[in-house]
Amino acid sequence: MTAGVISELEEDTPAVPRPDGGFDLQLSGRWGIGGGRLNGGYQLAAALRPLATVMAEAGRPDPIVASASFLRPAVPGAARLATTVHRVGRRVASGSAQLCQPGPDGDPREVLRLEASFGDLAASAPDRWDGESAPRLPDPEDCLDLFAGTSLPTETMVIGRVVFRVPALPGWRRREPSGDPTAEFWVSFADGSDATLGSLAFVVDCATPVVSDLGRYSSTAQLTVHLREHPAPGPLACRVRTRHLAHGLHEEDFDVWDSTGVLCAQSRQLAVLGDR
Repeated sequence: MTAGVISELEEDTPAVPRPDGGFDLQLSGRWGIGGGRLNGGYQLAAALRPLATVMAEAGRPDPIVASASFLRPAVPGAARLATTVHRVGRRVASGSAQLCQPGPDGDPREVLRLEASFGDLAASAPDRWDGESAPRLPDPEDCLDLFAGTSLPTETMVIGRVVFRVPALPGWRRREPSGDPTAEFWVSFADGSDATLGSLAFVVDCATPVVSDLGRYSSTAQLTVHLREHPAPGPLACRVRTRHLAHGLHEEDFDVWDSTGVLCAQSRQLAVLGDR
């Protein structure tokens, strides 16, 4: 990220400390998924950022795993976050957060519950072993813009915040679902900013669910992300897949490599199936 530039995601995840130790948030309407609802990855990133501030004061600046349960749809507007530090160990600290918004009666209702662990990635050697390599994709400039030519309201949707570059248009985009719920593509932020460790919590939930190539749609119920490395500047190579559907539920696994080919994030989500 260019020095001094504040990304849209940073701009739209402000957190003001409260006297009671919590935070006041203002969730932006620019990260929608339709129907007035906000993207789950955006909610996770918004809740994780102030909790990371608390953990940094304890000497554990890097989120390394975060698990969010989505209890109710979050909407643009005011929110309140309560945070708790459970333990600060020699290498890993653990904490939690509850994101609340006013309900129809004005009383606060919990919309997201977060459990997370933090460490200090700079304090240990990478010592990597990888059983799977990054996708072999054409250079981003040789790929297609996934949503070029659409008339979707990009100012209020995630697709206006992110650029997806694909080697070929997927079946769901051509209105011909392929029957194969896997995808490989490039992701970059539309504002030109580079991803950070914290923003990867959004990236792993930024794409159209791959069950769209089964003619289905889904919404996130639970999302767990492992944050493995601070990403290098540049676009992110992503691989997404679903292997099982049952009882109206499916899993979606999302892996992210940075521009140097280093795995920097992995996630699994449980999602509730629906029809398009």
